[in-house]
Amino acid sequence: MLLGAAALPALATPLAAQARPAPVRVNIPAQPLGDALAQFAQQADIQLGVDAALVAGLHSPGVTGRVDRALALDRLLAGTGLDWRLADGVLTLQRRPVPPVTPGKQQAPLVTDALRVQGGDAPRDVAEVRAERGHDTVFDADFSSGYKDRAEIERYKGVTTSDLLTGMVNVLSGDARNSGALDPSIRGIQGPGRVPVVIDGTEQALTVWRGYNGASNRAYVDPNLISGLQVLRGPTDQGNIRSSTGGTVVINTLDADDVLRPGRNFGLDLRVEGGNNSTDPRLPTLLTGRDYRTVPGFPQSSPSFALRDPSLVIVPRTRDDNHFVSLGDRAVRVAGAIRIEGLDLFGAYAYRERGNYFSGTSEAGYYEQSDLPSNNLNRIRRMALGFAPGNEVPNTSSDLESVLLKATWHIADDQYLLVSLRDSVTRYGEIMPSRIPIDTGNVQWPLSKVHARAYNAEYKWQPESRWIDLKANLWATDTRSDTYNSGGMPNFATFNDPIIIDNARANAINNRYGLNASNTVRFGSTFDLTLSGNWQHEKLASHDVYDAARFQGWRQFPRAGRREEFLVRLDGEWRPTSFLKLNAGVSYAGYWAVDDFARSQIAKGNANLRSVAYRGYESFFNVSGTGEAYFERYWRTALTGLPTEDVDQFIGMMLPDYLASPYELSWEEAGPVWRPDAQGRYSRAGNPCLNGSLKSVAGNDGTCRLQNIVEVVPITAPRRSDHRWAPSLSATVYADEHTRAYARYIETWRFPSMFESTLGFSASFNPLAPLQPEHARLYEVGLVRDLRSLLHLNQEDQRADIKLTFYRNRISNVVERSTNLQFSNIREQTIAGIEAEARIDTGGFYTQVGAAFMTTNQVCDESAAALADRKNGSVPDCVKYGFPDGFLLTQATPEQTVNWTMGGRFLDKRLELGGRLTYYSRYNNPFFERIANLPREQQIDVYSLNVPFSWGAIVTADAYVRYNLNNRFSAELVGTNLNDRYYADPLTRSLMPAPGRTVRLSLTGRF
Repeated sequence: MLLGAAALPALATPLAAQARPAPVRVNIPAQPLGDALAQFAQQADIQLGVDAALVAGLHSPGVTGRVDRALALDRLLAGTGLDWRLADGVLTLQRRPVPPVTPGKQQAPLVTDALRVQGGDAPRDVAEVRAERGHDTVFDADFSSGYKDRAEIERYKGVTTSDLLTGMVNVLSGDARNSGALDPSIRGIQGPGRVPVVIDGTEQALTVWRGYNGASNRAYVDPNLISGLQVLRGPTDQGNIRSSTGGTVVINTLDADDVLRPGRNFGLDLRVEGGNNSTDPRLPTLLTGRDYRTVPGFPQSSPSFALRDPSLVIVPRTRDDNHFVSLGDRAVRVAGAIRIEGLDLFGAYAYRERGNYFSGTSEAGYYEQSDLPSNNLNRIRRMALGFAPGNEVPNTSSDLESVLLKATWHIADDQYLLVSLRDSVTRYGEIMPSRIPIDTGNVQWPLSKVHARAYNAEYKWQPESRWIDLKANLWATDTRSDTYNSGGMPNFATFNDPIIIDNARANAINNRYGLNASNTVRFGSTFDLTLSGNWQHEKLASHDVYDAARFQGWRQFPRAGRREEFLVRLDGEWRPTSFLKLNAGVSYAGYWAVDDFARSQIAKGNANLRSVAYRGYESFFNVSGTGEAYFERYWRTALTGLPTEDVDQFIGMMLPDYLASPYELSWEEAGPVWRPDAQGRYSRAGNPCLNGSLKSVAGNDGTCRLQNIVEVVPITAPRRSDHRWAPSLSATVYADEHTRAYARYIETWRFPSMFESTLGFSASFNPLAPLQPEHARLYEVGLVRDLRSLLHLNQEDQRADIKLTFYRNRISNVVERSTNLQFSNIREQTIAGIEAEARIDTGGFYTQVGAAFMTTNQVCDESAAALADRKNGSVPDCVKYGFPDGFLLTQATPEQTVNWTMGGRFLDKRLELGGRLTYYSRYNNPFFERIANLPREQQIDVYSLNVPFSWGAIVTADAYVRYNLNNRFSAELVGTNLNDRYYADPLTRSLMPAPGRTVRLSLTGRF
């Protein structure tokens, strides 16, 4: 019999006739195939003409989301051995013919993750469909996310790797021009372990010390190898992807589907690029091995801190040297793929060479405020006085070379095994932020080098069983770096050892091994249960030699340690009705960490390595007065420690002479001690300089100072560990087929990172208060509307959506650096805001707008506030962005950001024109600005060790023209920062203006 209109009258509405039907939103769980097809017919508004005997006993894995009908049917029939046909709104099935296997020809197996895109039309490009699915996920998923496909990445990859994230809502990269890597910030959250970057399931990140200016959490990636980039804003309940308090950046590299044309088994992809706004760096020849006393011009009075080292100083090239057709930025990529005997083989080679860039020339007013005092608080607002608009910016060059290899074995229709290797070597300009002079000339340091390798083996099995939907990924990364961020100088010597060495370069070896896995079990058609987890082991080492007996300037310790972390999640999804979906989950996570460097120094008996325990603050105040009482008080203070009878005898002998000719006496006395409570926390009420307890002391002139009570204690290196539970809840309500709303609550823990678990300079352990893990609680509400029916957009390639997201992320026990330069936990950080995203794509015209409005970024801690300004008590308990001298202060992001893209496709889509506008609101920290604008004589020293770099309002314009020359070749002309604006990137920790106007031409061939 037919499983059709007679059996299911509700499914009789035919599909509206159209050449390419629009995507549909479906929610079909794994279940018997007949039931799945019935649900699909109802949700996709088609008619069934299916023989029930043909589907008897078969099971469907289901499909969820907004997909075109062809893709949905491919997924529903995955592993069933059936083919489908959709004609005139009627779906029919037939058994897939199985041709005999002959040498040189074998039936291509179906992989559930692969996209077999077919139907009434010609086969579609798998990579294009994958890109569409990525963009659709932004609006289809019940969480906040962003996505960039390969075309957008290649078009707007910009000048430095950090430009990959430009144009994504509420996403930025820290220290964008002085790192050569990604350091993601999502919704104002950034730092070690807070925003993992996952590349093909692997994780490779180095936390790089930036002196007093904090630390960068760097992930090195080659933009030329990226197929798609997804940003998950906030913690996720996907246990097979490591997430954290800020979210996750998920990157997928190129594979065979990015190269092979539909129906082809062999393909090549060639891309060449050339860009301007670049000039070759004039790299210095270091003075290693020479006696500094014999080097002409070398600073003889400060050989260990030679900021004015003439061998490093350059005269930057000017805008007159920036030729429009310079091709100083050159790149090439070659990729190939072959599909034979159930095996996909893929390989790619990419190389990019770029010199120092030139800054912009317009709108530099915020950065050339010559009327401001020349001090640290105003360095960024005087930047253009030292780095003139339009000039070369030293230490910004980059050479990047990469190889990517992949092999996918399609074991059967329902399973595959993929193995891959990624190898990248980058050499890039870098300089410590504190070594960038603004008044003494521009300097060019040698290049840093990072060699990163990544390996992974991914397995997926999705048989016709409701018990198994398994995916696992075993991976390893090996990163070796020699970077100029140790804190030293490229040419360093001492008075005792005048032979010059390079002690600015730091070596690090970071190895990670990990496993991610998940399996979903389906109980009937309304309930799914997923068990997932991830584990990784990290080892950090260094070839640098630490000599405790030798002065090494401000060079940091060579960090070394081991760390392990795991997470296990159990999640359930229940769909009790067609308009409601409920999710709940629980996770268990833990970690341990060991400081191998500290242990090695303890084993060697290094007596110079000590830790400081701060026990409190002793108060001192000035006393002045005349008379016998003051005379006796003065000498008893001055002779403290001597026997009382000796002091009495001395005073009795001297007093008559003083009384005969009295004069005013002045001295300093010790007052009450300000001590922390049992948890090591301070309050203003206990501060003798602020609580008024000294006002009643006779002779007190109103002055007061505090002095640390310190205890030097031996370094310890215990095995630090912790483990915690965390819940998650979410609900989705479907108001109609076009509108839905969701709300979710999720908790997550971030355990101390490797950087926070190992000994270092300007950021070390507090022996009295071990670090606690950060605890994030995210509240998020989203409203989503599909606007296609409203705008009468019915074609497959047309889209129209709007999504509003409200979020509030409250993080307790935030790991921060204290005013004593020790890691500590502060009480709470709260970040809240609104995100709005909308798009329209008619097929010929498209536009997309993304906006973020951060309503709250507040850090609260009474103890940190009390310690930040012990003298005046000027720092409130809750501050914007972070407390002085802490790391959070340098992680501030714009309160308003807007990204607007638009374009059109012409000449049967052979010609495409488009552009992008990006806006960031100016830095807004009223407390900092009030302190910075005080006259010199009224300055309050609360930003002595970590001055936040602000920025003015930023607007940049980008545009492109793409033309398909024929079915093999295309050319693209891209211009970025076309308004040539002079600006500093948000989140910068270095005095470096961003690139100016840059034009790049690329030619791509696909064979």
